[in-house]
Amino acid sequence: MRPECRAGPAGRADGERPVVYCTLDAKMQTRRPEDTLHDSPETGERLALAIRALASPRRYIRPWYFAYLLLGMVTAGVLPVLLPLTVEARSHELATVAYVMGAYNFGLLTSPLWGMLAERFKAYRQVFLESFLLTAAGTLGMLLLGDLPAWLAAALALGAGSGGAATLATLFVIDFAPRSEWEPRIGWLQSFNATGQVAGLMLAAAFTGGDFAAALWVCIAFLLLAVVLGGIGLPLLKPADRGAMGARHPHVHLNIRALAIFPKLNLPSGVDLHLYHLNLHGLRRLRQALGTPFGRFLLSWFALALAVAAFFSFFPLMLSESYAITARASAMIYAAVAALGIGLYVLTSPLIAWYGADRVYRAALMLRIAGFGLLLVPFVLPPVNRSLCGVAGFAVIVIAWPLLSVSGTDLAASLTPFSEGAAVGLLNAAFALATAVGIVFSGPLVARWGYATIPATALAGLVVSFWLGLHARTRRHGAPERPHGPI
Repeated sequence: MRPECRAGPAGRADGERPVVYCTLDAKMQTRRPEDTLHDSPETGERLALAIRALASPRRYIRPWYFAYLLLGMVTAGVLPVLLPLTVEARSHELATVAYVMGAYNFGLLTSPLWGMLAERFKAYRQVFLESFLLTAAGTLGMLLLGDLPAWLAAALALGAGSGGAATLATLFVIDFAPRSEWEPRIGWLQSFNATGQVAGLMLAAAFTGGDFAAALWVCIAFLLLAVVLGGIGLPLLKPADRGAMGARHPHVHLNIRALAIFPKLNLPSGVDLHLYHLNLHGLRRLRQALGTPFGRFLLSWFALALAVAAFFSFFPLMLSESYAITARASAMIYAAVAALGIGLYVLTSPLIAWYGADRVYRAALMLRIAGFGLLLVPFVLPPVNRSLCGVAGFAVIVIAWPLLSVSGTDLAASLTPFSEGAAVGLLNAAFALATAVGIVFSGPLVARWGYATIPATALAGLVVSFWLGLHARTRRHGAPERPHGPI
C-alpha cells in the first residue's frame, strides 16, 4: 500500500517550501519535496521507456551522437587495451603503467568542472568541441613524449578531455531538450558510447601485433573526425528555462532507475561519465549518508571499485604474460562479452523486480568473486590449464558489470536518505575516486610481487564489498512499498 501524502502549512516566514506529510500504517512521517519527485518505477515503466527510445530513433538521435560513439571507441575501446601495452613497451616498468592509467582516471574526475564552465560562460559548443581536441592532444602526448612526468600530464589531459565531452553531451540534453525527452535521449547517448566501446575493442585487436604508434594515430584521426561530427546538429537556441525546477540541480528530475537499463561502459574508468551521475551536488550530501544503510552500501560500492581497479588497468598485460592469452584475443573476448552485456541491461530489470536489487547486487558480486577466483587458481595450482582459467575468469568478471550497474543504481535510489540524483552522483563519485586510487597503489604491488597480487587483492576487496552489501535490503516482489526518505 502506498503512503498517502498531504501538504503541510504554507506561507512560512523563511520562504521554504512546505513539508509533505505522509501516513503509513497510521504513523505520521515526513519527507522533503525533492524526495517526492520519483516513485519507485516498476519494471513495465522501465521497459516502456526503452521501447519508446528504440521506436522513435529519429526523434531522439542527433548527428553529433556519432561523435560520442567515436569517443567511446577511443577512450573505452582502443586505449584501455593499447595504452598499457604502449607504456609497458616503452618504459619496461609495470608501476609506470599504473601511474599513467591512474592519471587518466584522475583526469576524469574533473568532469563536473566542465559543466560548470560551460553553463557559467554559455560556451556549450566551444567547450564540447575543445574537449575532443584536448583528448586528441593527450593522445598525441602519449605518442610523442618519452618520460613519466610528460606521460602523466598527457594522460591527465586525455582523461579531462574525455570527461568534458561526456559531461557536455549530457548538458546538451538537459539544458536544451524538453524534460519529457531527457531519459530517451540520454539512453541513446549511453548506448552510442557503449556500442563505440565494442567497436573500439575490436579495432584494438587489429593493432595488438606491436604497431601501437599507428593505433594512436588512428585514435587521433577519430577524435578529429569527432570534432567535425560533434558540430552537426548541436542546439543553437538558448538553454531551456529552469525556473519551473527551482534551485535544485536538474539531475534530481531524471528517472535514474529507468535510465539504468540502458547500456553503459564496461570499464570502471569510463563508467557513468554523465553530469547527472558524477556531480558536486551529491558530494554535499556525504555527511547525511554516514551511519545509514545507504552509507554502508556506498562503502560496499567503494570497496568494489577499489578491488577491481588494478585488473582493468593491467588486463592485456596480465592475461598475456600469466595466462598465455594474447592481447588480440583478450580484446576480442572483451568485445564479445561487452556486446552480450548490452542485452543484459534490459534483462536485469525483471530480475530486480522479482528478487530485489540487493539479491541481484550480491549475486553479481559473487560472479566477480568467482571470476577472480578462477584467475587465482593457476597461481595456487600450477598444473591447471592457465588459458582456460584466464578466459573463463575474464568473461565472468566483465559480464557481471550490467548486473552490478543496474542493481547498484537501484539500490542507491532505494536506500538514499535524500534525492535519488544526488545519491547516484555520490555513488559514482566514490566509484571514480576508488578506481583512480586503486590503480595508483596497485603499481608498486604488481611490480614487487607480480600479477598474482591482482586476483588476490581483488578477492579480498570483493569479500569486504559483499559483507558490507549484506546490510542493503530492498522490498521483494509483491511486498508493500515503503515511503521514501528517512523515517
